[in-house]
Formats: sequence, C-alpha cells, structure tokens
Amino acid sequence: MNQKEKNSFIKRVSASEEGKLIYFLKQWIPNREDAKDIVQDVFYNLILGFEEIKDLDKITSWLYSTARFKAIDFIRKKKPTNASDLTRKEDDDNEIFEWIQEHTLPDQETELWKEEVSKVLENTLEKLPQEQRDAFVLYELEGFPIAQIAELKQTSVNTILSRKRYAVSRLKIALQELYNELND
Repeated sequence: MNQKEKNSFIKRVSASEEGKLIYFLKQWIPNREDAKDIVQDVFYNLILGFEEIKDLDKITSWLYSTARFKAIDFIRKKKPTNASDLTRKEDDDNEIFEWIQEHTLPDQETELWKEEVSKVLENTLEKLPQEQRDAFVLYELEGFPIAQIAELKQTSVNTILSRKRYAVSRLKIALQELYNELND
C-alpha cells in the first residue's frame, strides 16, 4: 500500500469510526471532551503504527482494543490504586497477594500492615518501566487475561508474562524489605 492509499484508508476509517468510538468510550469516560481526546490519541497511534498492523480487515477490532486500553490508562491515572482494590478472583494466579498473606506479621495490626504494603506497592509500581507496570496492573489489578493484554499491547503472550514476572519479582523484593524492616 503506497502513502496515498494509506492516508485515504486512515481517513475513511477515522471518519466512519470516530463517533462510534466516542460513544463506546462514554461507558467509562463520562466527559465527552476526554473521550474525544482519547479517540484522537487512538487515531494518532493508528497513523504511527499502521505498518505494524498485520490484518487490515481487523482494523475495527484494533481500534476498539486500543481505545479500551487507553480508557483504562486514563482512568488509572485519574484514580490512584488503593489497597482495597487489590483483590482478585480466588481461582486466578495471584502469587503476589499470596506472598503478602504469607508474610503478614502475626503481631502487626492488620490495617497498619495493609497501609504499609499499599505504600510499598504504589511506590514500587511507579518506579517500574511503563510496560512492566502495565502488564502487572492489567493482569493482577484489572483482571485482564494475558492474551488480551498481549493483543492490546501488540506483543507476544510470552513478553507480557515476562514483564509481569519482572514486576512481581521487584514487588516481592520491596515487600521483603518492608517485612524485614518491620520484623527487626
């Protein structure tokens, strides 16, 4: 596809999908202007990553997946994660949360421990590279399946698993330091 055809295709897709994407985002983003900004960002990503899209027949799916991810990112930036948000379905692989339960100090007040753990988690997550933080947050906190995260991030499942593992490892180190500090 030459540059003229590419520009024409992007223009057609943008014109036909813009209103639908804004409407789609309104379920999470009540402010129309914020939703419009996110849609513009989606189209900007389309322009930048057009050559990376392997199947143009699935462009609509790509647009909605990207919009959904950007909405989650927008909401996450607006609302900080609280310790009470750190819950998952019981059947999920939640090794970091199992580690926290196993390392709760017996003489430690539960609320104080939760506050300290929450602070360490937030600080450690902030220090992680964005890709690792996203993999951890989307899987562990938002409950997205690994395959869907890989699709949203346009990378392999193994890459997402690796990023999540690295984030969990860093979090465990930080939490172990807290545990050791409070246990001394």
